[in-house]
Amino acid sequence: MSADMLPTQGGRRVQERRRQRQRRRRRLLVGLGVAVAVLVGVTVVTVTGDAGAAPPAAATPSGARTQQTLLWQVRGTSGASASNVLVAHDPAAGRGAALFVPPQVLAAPPGSQAVPFGQVLRTASPESARDALADLVGVTVDAGWVLTSDGLVRLIDGLGGVTVDVDVQVLGGPDGRQIVLTPGRQLLTGVQAAELAIYVGAGEPEQSRLARLQGVLDGLLVALPASQTDVLAQLDRLGAGSSVEGLDMTGLAALLTGLKADSAADALAYDTVPVLAVETGADQASLRLDPDAVGAVVDRLLGPSVPAGARSGGNRVKVFNGVGTPMLGSAVRDRLVTAGLVYVPGGNAGQFGVATTEVQIGDPTPEAQALGARVAQALGVPVSAVRSSTPTSVADAVVVVGADFPAGG
Repeated sequence: MSADMLPTQGGRRVQERRRQRQRRRRRLLVGLGVAVAVLVGVTVVTVTGDAGAAPPAAATPSGARTQQTLLWQVRGTSGASASNVLVAHDPAAGRGAALFVPPQVLAAPPGSQAVPFGQVLRTASPESARDALADLVGVTVDAGWVLTSDGLVRLIDGLGGVTVDVDVQVLGGPDGRQIVLTPGRQLLTGVQAAELAIYVGAGEPEQSRLARLQGVLDGLLVALPASQTDVLAQLDRLGAGSSVEGLDMTGLAALLTGLKADSAADALAYDTVPVLAVETGADQASLRLDPDAVGAVVDRLLGPSVPAGARSGGNRVKVFNGVGTPMLGSAVRDRLVTAGLVYVPGGNAGQFGVATTEVQIGDPTPEAQALGARVAQALGVPVSAVRSSTPTSVADAVVVVGADFPAGG
């Protein structure tokens, strides 16, 4: 090989980082064979991004949590979200994480019945989507960022496009039969990247689409400017196509800059929410959380963001809305979580018109009575609301919210 054909040291580093990203992508795709089994009713999967990823970030010497989490969603024209990823960055540990959420997985917004997670953004608020995901996987979700499809296109075009490994021929257009993309590593425009991020071919499992979304996210982080000021300038151009809650635009720019650094250092770990199939008879399979697998995924990626007491036991409170007031469940959830209790969504009670809130504790053991008093105090209702009931395995206490609940207090 002639001297002018030898890669430079910088070129070798770039090539190695590219190979590392490709290996991460291949590992995500390895789980697809297992994912196919999920959709036909066999056991599922946790699909791991970095097999050698570091363990959860440790707390600082003061014990303060330094990991910050953000639910990033792309809203389609129907109002639903096909792209959902919980990203996290820990500046103290120099590590990041991305947990992809299938839009078909069932999740319950506070005070509502369980619906496919992608529909929460259409039927409720972005805050409800964050709370639903927090309750689903058992972590604190600090903030949310919702992009419209046009907003994602503008962001990518503003960066000059993103370079992605396209794994399949992507079909689209008015009739869904036009060739939009051909396989190969290439620079994509915003429209092309948005098409790839949501594309799933006939007969493919959902995890194939999530792997493509990961490729777009990888390309986006590489394309972002290294300067937080320059990232903020890109975000400011998005206008109504971008909505942020839980942090300001400067904070969002800092988080994205941190994720870019994590990716460049090969310290960004990926995974998907582990799920099981739900047999409904519908054409499109529904999914539910795999409770036996989710803990390991959360501990590896989001350990510092597991709320204190979330797994201690004896503090799970299932809540039913006995009034019918919209968003009542959200107000109840906020109070319970603030008090260190675990909120379990129950949806609507069997009937509305309940006048007095009930805190049901099963057998009146001293421990159950203490929990009941703690729940009553958190909700701002009298201790007389606590009563024994038929024991239940769904939670440690059950609340039926009545008209006396001080929702605005």
